[in-house]
Amino acid sequence: MKARELPLVALRSFEAAARNGGLQLAAKELGVTHGAISKQIASLESWLGQKLFLREGRRLILTPYGRILADKLDESISNIRDACEYVHRQRKNFVVSVEAPATFAMYWLLPRLVEFERENPNISVWLSTRLTGQTPSFASTDFIITRGRAPSQRSRLWSTKLLFDERLTVISSPSLLEKRPIKKPSDVLKHRLIAASTRPGEWESWFDLVNLGHHILEGGHRFDHLFVAMHAVRDGFGLIIAPENLFGIGFQNKELSAPLPNHLVKGEPYLLHRPQRVEGKQANLFMEWLEHVAASSDHQTAV
Repeated sequence: MKARELPLVALRSFEAAARNGGLQLAAKELGVTHGAISKQIASLESWLGQKLFLREGRRLILTPYGRILADKLDESISNIRDACEYVHRQRKNFVVSVEAPATFAMYWLLPRLVEFERENPNISVWLSTRLTGQTPSFASTDFIITRGRAPSQRSRLWSTKLLFDERLTVISSPSLLEKRPIKKPSDVLKHRLIAASTRPGEWESWFDLVNLGHHILEGGHRFDHLFVAMHAVRDGFGLIIAPENLFGIGFQNKELSAPLPNHLVKGEPYLLHRPQRVEGKQANLFMEWLEHVAASSDHQTAV
C-alpha cells in the first residue's frame, strides 16, 4: 500500500468518531454534517473490507479491527500534533551558524556556549569545525573564526575583529608536576616534550625566549593535531607549548597547569569574521557576547 493511496479525510473522520464515541460530536468537531461523517466512514470500511463500527441502539461500538485502527490513528495524530506544536514554538527562534578551528571549538567555544544559550533561549548556535589546512566555508556560514589571517579572497567582503592573541607557555598536568616539579625554565628538559605537527617551531620559540638554545625533541611525543596532543598532556605524557588562554576551562577544572606562567610567547591571533549580509539583533547579540567572553578570558592568567 502506497502512502498516496491512504484516504486521509476518511481516516480523520473515523478517528474523530472513535474518540468522541459517535458521529454527532465528530461532525461538530470537524465542522461538517452528520451525514458527511457517516459517508466517510462507510467509504473507509469499503476500502478496508472490514467493519469498523457496530451499532447498538443509538451507540456506535468499535469492532476489534476498529479498535486497532483507532489506537494507531490516535498515536499517529498525537505525534503529528506534537511535531507541529514544536515547529510552531520554534517560529521565533533564530539560528546562528559558526565555523571554527577544531581545537578552538572543542576547548574554548563549546564550554561557553551553554552560558550563551541559557541567556538567549531563542537563539541556537550551529557549530562546525575545521582542521588546519582546510578552507573556511564563507558561502554557508554566518560567522567564521580563524587562527591567523583568513586565506580566502572572499574574506575581504567580511568585517573582521580580533578576539585575542595566543599566549604560548609550558602546559602540563598537575599530577606530572607533583612527581617532577618545574621551578625554572631548564627544568622542562627533565620531562618528555610533546609537540603538534600543525604547530611547528613553538618549542623553539619558547627556548629562544628563555635562552635555552634549541634542543632536539627526542624521547617525547608528536601528534598530528593540537587537540590530540592536549589529551596526552592531560593524561600526564609530558609537557607542551600551547596557548594557555585557549585552555582556561582545563585550568579551572584542575586538569592542566602552567608551571611558568610569566614566560610567554605571543602566538597567532584568533579572528572573528562576519559577512555584511548577516544582520539582525540576534547576530549582533552573539557577536557582542563572543567579544565580551573573549576579552574576559584573555585577562585571566593560568595558574
